Amino acid sequence: MSSSTSSSDTDPGWGRGLLACLGTLTGAALLVLGLMVLVDPYDSGKLGLLGINGVDNRLTQITAASRARNPDFNAAILGNSTAQMIEPAELSRATGLRFVQLYMTGALPRQQLAVLDFYERNHKEVGALVIVADPSWCAHAREKKEGGVPFPDWLYDRSVVTYAVRLISWQAIEHAFQRISIGLGRRPRMNPDGFVSYEDIWPPGQFREVGWPTDPAPVASAEMRATFPEIAALTSLVEKLKADVPVVIIVPPTFAATVPKPGTETAAERSACDAALKKVVAGRPRSNFISYRVDNELTRDRANFADYIHYRRTLARKIEQGIAASLRDGESAKIDF
Repeated sequence: MSSSTSSSDTDPGWGRGLLACLGTLTGAALLVLGLMVLVDPYDSGKLGLLGINGVDNRLTQITAASRARNPDFNAAILGNSTAQMIEPAELSRATGLRFVQLYMTGALPRQQLAVLDFYERNHKEVGALVIVADPSWCAHAREKKEGGVPFPDWLYDRSVVTYAVRLISWQAIEHAFQRISIGLGRRPRMNPDGFVSYEDIWPPGQFREVGWPTDPAPVASAEMRATFPEIAALTSLVEKLKADVPVVIIVPPTFAATVPKPGTETAAERSACDAALKKVVAGRPRSNFISYRVDNELTRDRANFADYIHYRRTLARKIEQGIAASLRDGESAKIDF
């Protein structure tokens, strides 16, 4: 009579081999996690015992965390790529504050708000904030499904556990070795103030027929027109700041052909959004709301734009001057644009 018992049931060596394999994998995972805890691959401040400063990669949704917690800066610029050309060093020279650029390519308002909240949690003293509000802030309802560039919410929330779980990945290991190289002096860290000019990619003299701004669709009621959930969330974060912290909100310029025509539904939508943004800073000292989205000689000149929404250095300098004047004189600031 033959036996149906498998060899794996009778060979004790098979079980020991499996346990050894599992033990090895578990040990390797713990070693990797230990390395991640020591290095803090994303420079989040949640972990890290080696004291390495800075990061070196181009993923702005990730690198913003390192800049947002940097104690060397007491003022911040937030936005997507329509904020990118505002140079923090220029604002620092003009105001005496220490500005950091926290733009994120393709970032939606809720993602920018997550970074703002992270920034506020990491700075007991805030010298000033500059918010660059493109048309996405004018949405009357939050999208049910997150769009735009993938965003690492786990990097900016308060949970250390959620963050640690994300560190067992090839991406985290790659970032960890980048950070180790920075710590050993073999790799430079990115510009700490975060400024990167897109004119290195889109040099002056070029105008790309892309990027027409997406204004929200007209709504049926005046009540709905006055509803802006992203701006309401921004208001809540601004209210957490001390009453004397100045906040400047700007609407970035777009090419003149994209500016809503007076008397249209789109223009009425824009006016309602501007009013809501202006209300966020109402009553704050040395604060201001400035809309640079106008049809004038500057915005009609294609040489001042890389595409319909990305303005060049010439306009960025004027915007910086307007921000600096606002941080000095508030709503009475003279805006040359």
